[in-house]
Amino acid sequence: MPKYPVGATATTFEIIDSLATLERAGVTQLADRLGHSKGSVHNHLATLERLGYVINEDGRYRLSLRFLELGTGVRDTDSLYRVARPEIDRLADASGETASLVIEENGDAVFVYRAGDDAGFALRDGSRVPLHACAAGKAILAHRPPASLDSLLDGDTPTPTDRTITSRASLIRELRTVRDHGLAFDRGELDPDRRAVAAAIPSDDGRAVGAVTVSGTAPGMSGKRLEEDMPGLVLGATNRITVEHQTRE
Repeated sequence: MPKYPVGATATTFEIIDSLATLERAGVTQLADRLGHSKGSVHNHLATLERLGYVINEDGRYRLSLRFLELGTGVRDTDSLYRVARPEIDRLADASGETASLVIEENGDAVFVYRAGDDAGFALRDGSRVPLHACAAGKAILAHRPPASLDSLLDGDTPTPTDRTITSRASLIRELRTVRDHGLAFDRGELDPDRRAVAAAIPSDDGRAVGAVTVSGTAPGMSGKRLEEDMPGLVLGATNRITVEHQTRE
């Protein structure tokens, strides 16, 4: 059985993903990177160009802003985002750090909306990172049934830094602490120079529909500021988002 039901569709998205990484590339570069013939890659690119999803600039292709239109359109229909955005903006102002709304999708932590000064850090709206490697992801995982955690940290699990949790037993222990205290911390697990604190946004059934997190540089997010000041701000914003979201639901 083939890996994908429709191989041509998979090739199209391989090309899109490659252009997202490379920013601009020609047919030969993409063909060599993906292991497809130049004719096949050219046909896919020509189709995407006619549909308005890639731009051809003198034989080098880039993604068009149609993807921005699609992504923001999807986000704007999400009720949690609409409720949380004003609170995330206020949290960024109050903390002086970067505040984010994070949800789980297909096993990743997705940064749906970020506010605040984040110069020099690679995350942006739409970034996806391993759930176990960030504070927000751990806050979400702590609300999952224990049986659903069995598949975590298999042999292919990413480890962004040498502080990232790699043991399933260690992760289970930490998630128990997160559940008990209502807060999750990232002390260099996603980026060695960053720290973060997060709290889950629970649904009526006890699962997490998302998480609120504040992150910053290690020097600015340490000691009392990380352990006491930021948690208070995060919990306040999370509680307000939870009440408003459950009221609207």
